[in-house]
Amino acid sequence: MRFYKYHGAGNDFVLVENLNGEIEEEAKPELARTLCHRHFGVGGDGLLLVERSSKADARFRYFNSDGSEAEMCGNGMRCFAKHLYDFGIVRKERMRIETLAGVIGVRVFQKDGTVEEVEVELGAPRLARKEIPALGEGRFLGQRLRIAGEELEVSAVNTGVPHAVVMVHDLEGVDVLRLGRALRFHKVFPQGANVNFLEKLGENVFAVRTYERGVEGETLACGTGIAACAAVAVLLGEASPEKPVEIRARGGTLYVKAEVRDGEIVNLRMRGPARRVFRGETEEIFRE
Repeated sequence: MRFYKYHGAGNDFVLVENLNGEIEEEAKPELARTLCHRHFGVGGDGLLLVERSSKADARFRYFNSDGSEAEMCGNGMRCFAKHLYDFGIVRKERMRIETLAGVIGVRVFQKDGTVEEVEVELGAPRLARKEIPALGEGRFLGQRLRIAGEELEVSAVNTGVPHAVVMVHDLEGVDVLRLGRALRFHKVFPQGANVNFLEKLGENVFAVRTYERGVEGETLACGTGIAACAAVAVLLGEASPEKPVEIRARGGTLYVKAEVRDGEIVNLRMRGPARRVFRGETEEIFRE
């Protein structure tokens, strides 16, 4: 089996082409666990599968390193689009990609035939609690919750997957693993949530650290999480929609433009790098 290793702002992935359906559906979770294992496999935060689509240019499948499937992954999508373009699977600068979160638009920015950056159209963030999903009624913005013995200001949105966003004043002092795990499994999120700790650094500039479900630990960057942070910052009045919101993750910086109409965010456009690290082949697919 041929595989490719990519990263988007440090969020790393193993990518495998499954254009002819060679990988059976029931085998995909174990394949993700095997290939993504950092000691017994290639190593990665998740597995990207390139598949054919009947309603878009390609179909995006994403499995976390624990084998669970996620609806979308922003950093993974940028790597996915780079692979499609660089290897001639879809030689378009504007693509439509099928995901479990719907069909989304992607634009690649290439130099001499190789993609360097990708912009992903994430659409409008889902704000109603039932769409996140989260317990309760109305929107989940700026709520005070007691988490692991601490009072936190928590907001939540869905940008393809559910995200909690916690505004903090000292990002480096946050116990991301303890608080992130407690909030990720909090009863208010019946399907769990990724947890982003966000600190404002300046005008439309923020820093973030993310606890990611499925990985069950801190990740260097999370694309949909960064988009969720930008949406929350705009909704809380901490950022202006007039220009892109710059968000600095530990693995790199992404930019998110929130398009606002009549006071509502109607679209989020996230732009950032995608890098291919290496390619290889593996003969032993499954661990004993």
